[in-house]
Amino acid sequence: MRPTRATIDLDAIASNYRFLRERVGADRALYCVVKADAYGHGADAVARRLELEGASRFAVAIAEEGISLRRAGIRGEVLLLNYSDPADAGVHRAYRLVPSLYDLEQTDGFAQATRGFREPLPVHVKLDTGMGRIGFRPEEIPALAGGLRRAPGLRVAGTFSNLASAEDPGSAQTSRQIAVLKEGVLALSSAGVPTGIVHLANSAGALLRSDAWFDGVRPGLALYGIPPGGGEAADRLVPAMTVETAVMAVKAVPAGTPLGYGGQYVTERSSQIAVVPIGYHDGFRRSFSGRVRVLMRGNEAPVVGRVSMDLTLVDVTGLDARIGDRVVCLGAAENRRVTAWDLARAAGTIPYEILCGIGARVPRSYPS
Repeated sequence: MRPTRATIDLDAIASNYRFLRERVGADRALYCVVKADAYGHGADAVARRLELEGASRFAVAIAEEGISLRRAGIRGEVLLLNYSDPADAGVHRAYRLVPSLYDLEQTDGFAQATRGFREPLPVHVKLDTGMGRIGFRPEEIPALAGGLRRAPGLRVAGTFSNLASAEDPGSAQTSRQIAVLKEGVLALSSAGVPTGIVHLANSAGALLRSDAWFDGVRPGLALYGIPPGGGEAADRLVPAMTVETAVMAVKAVPAGTPLGYGGQYVTERSSQIAVVPIGYHDGFRRSFSGRVRVLMRGNEAPVVGRVSMDLTLVDVTGLDARIGDRVVCLGAAENRRVTAWDLARAAGTIPYEILCGIGARVPRSYPS
């Protein structure tokens, strides 16, 4: 079998959860965000481990992800953060999923779909506090409140929004969003609609803006050990994913040898080049070409030539590299580390995209 794999340290995730729980307090709701297959870490395994730590609330994107958690034996609350179709109200009830309301027409659809329910379906209301995606704008709240008052089949269990710039602890936009959420909650309450658990803070908000905590927080990236910014969290969080492979071939090439597609990289000296079986279909991006290093034999070795779909070339000159040598593409080895931030900066993106982009053909393992 191909030696390329991702190893997930569930104990690290549990440690990060305990740190976040300690930080925001035992009485505040903590929604563990496990959407996008727990940011590539494996939602079922991650959620099961977090339940053992006492986690009782989880957040996913869509119903399919919530159903997968239920089939994996997860018992806690499962909140759907975005797409929710009134036609699926029966599925939500059957699997005990909590959909989000974010549009007046959608809310009316849920009101109609749940009218005959014996027990009201719990929902969360999403307010648009300035991000401009889904959610009710302030001027829509009176119509929303009226619709909810006429919906006996719905019970508002929470009200929330998304922060757009929480990574900047001094962001004026975050302060505005906090104020708009407070105004929206007050408007709903004044109109006779209970607002349930109010939550706004993502990982960055939970770590950097205590004024954004409200009744609950929704950490995602921090659960997996990736700090959204600097400060205390950078030292306390433990990265959970290691992506590694092994050398499949080593060749000696003379100076002036073009390597990879397009031959844009040309060796300047006699070189030893290792071929490793990982490529952009696995999430080791083409944009990493010539911009990142991997770890092997206690050293950093540069990626050379263009990363292809299945293979990557590494300059291992002077390392005495051999077939079968371990190659760490993300993670730590012998006091050196390649972080998700390192890879993200090389690709001009964010750590979320790096983690979520680790391909499905890379098997995940969970050492006990």
